[in-house]
Amino acid sequence: MVEKTVVSWATMIGAYAQWGSASEAVELFQRMEYESVKPNEVILINVLTACAKVRNLEMVQWIHKYMEENGIGFNNVVLTTALMDVYCKCGCVSLARALFDEMPEKNLFCWNILINGHVEDSDYEEALSLFREMQLKGIRVDQVTMVSLVLACTHLGTLDVGKWLHAYIEKENIKVDVVLGTALVDMYAKCGSVESGLQVFEKMPKKDIMTWTAMIVGLAMSGHGKKALNFFYEMQRSGLKPDSVTFVGVLAACSHAGLVDEGYAQFNFMSIVYGIWPSIEHYGCMVDMLGRAGHIAEAEDLIGDMPMEPDYFVLGGLLGACRIYGNLEAAERTAQKLLELEPDNGGTYVLLSNIYSSLGKWDEAKRTRELMKQRNINKLPGCSLIEMDGVVHEFYKGDKLHPRSSEIYEMLEDMIRRLREAGHVPNKSEVLIDMDEEEKENALSLHSEKLAISFGLLSTAIGTPIRVVKNLRVCSDCHSATKIISKIYNREIILHDRNRFHRFKDGLCACNDFW
Repeated sequence: MVEKTVVSWATMIGAYAQWGSASEAVELFQRMEYESVKPNEVILINVLTACAKVRNLEMVQWIHKYMEENGIGFNNVVLTTALMDVYCKCGCVSLARALFDEMPEKNLFCWNILINGHVEDSDYEEALSLFREMQLKGIRVDQVTMVSLVLACTHLGTLDVGKWLHAYIEKENIKVDVVLGTALVDMYAKCGSVESGLQVFEKMPKKDIMTWTAMIVGLAMSGHGKKALNFFYEMQRSGLKPDSVTFVGVLAACSHAGLVDEGYAQFNFMSIVYGIWPSIEHYGCMVDMLGRAGHIAEAEDLIGDMPMEPDYFVLGGLLGACRIYGNLEAAERTAQKLLELEPDNGGTYVLLSNIYSSLGKWDEAKRTRELMKQRNINKLPGCSLIEMDGVVHEFYKGDKLHPRSSEIYEMLEDMIRRLREAGHVPNKSEVLIDMDEEEKENALSLHSEKLAISFGLLSTAIGTPIRVVKNLRVCSDCHSATKIISKIYNREIILHDRNRFHRFKDGLCACNDFW
């Protein structure tokens, strides 16, 4: 074309932006600018759409400045919303929020973009706060809004809020499509209410691969390994082909249920039947499965045969298994590899020190801890959370910062007394410092999950479940004690540690003491 009008440029840029050639759209816009053609609002919207796909923040900021200098677009809701969207996708949620606050009129699309932007930015509380603001303004939400909010609850682990959102969806007759249904299944599963997730799953008229995968992973994490595998077989019978993420869930189910032979079969089935070559996540699940089952040498051999270098998840799983089974030689080899991989990760030092301590090698344990201090490496403290009436309460080992601390410690004393009467003998091997027996027993009683459970017993009605989230793996003493507590106080206790869910009821745990 000898002469190109602004419409010609807009047509070409729009075509590139809409058909997946975002980089070409941005390049064409830059060429247009070089040829001194003034863009219109349609061009700016299309270029912003392209910038969102390629995460070109520099170009977005140039467009924003151009709009300000030329008085373009800030009364145009569509253009301003496109600018907000690309800022969120580039991780600049605060800039999107500033635009949002200045907008004279806001449509549902802008609210959805900002709520999702806060979720993507891990600011889940703010996403829920925006929803409350929408309610006060009487703005009706849609499936897109609810997917973001349910996702926020999933990350926060706030089951009560998640249940409220589900009730709100039903009350407002918001259609539960595949995406929203899958989000609800995932939220319930990850918040420790897999039965509610199953109810949502069964009601869904249409399910895609992500829905089935969410259910399989949820069942695996809740200790229902065999049931997770049954769902996997049912999914295949329905005609859906599993993807690589589904197989991560299947292998996790085999790991948590101790199904080593089944795990090997599915690992091989994945590549032979579906042509899915194992990723590092699949190898991590296999190493975890072998380690939990005590096959330490076999796990080491598998790591040696991997076509890629092992990451922290793979090696960390093996080191954790070495601690469970007291395999010091393999632990030292694995710890050396971990320290080469991530020399500043305090978890490796702590785990190795714990292995030395559990085997009574106090000098080696002390030396490892001193090495941490020399290298200025901090240990991640154990922390347990419990939600009560929409408020999350946080507990650390032995802390007395909670406003009801005196009541909590009175309940803790009652709990410890009744545990003794029930015949519970504290597992003092979990105390990883050289001290006398009475001090060891006292140290075990102050673990963060015991404080959280004490608070739960104080603050909830008799017979209601208690839900606790812990950032680290639950120790064997707290695990055995919580089984007895569930029977003494006739409570169901759901404890979500770093690895999985533990459901304690009537003196038993759903994990069957395999975790």
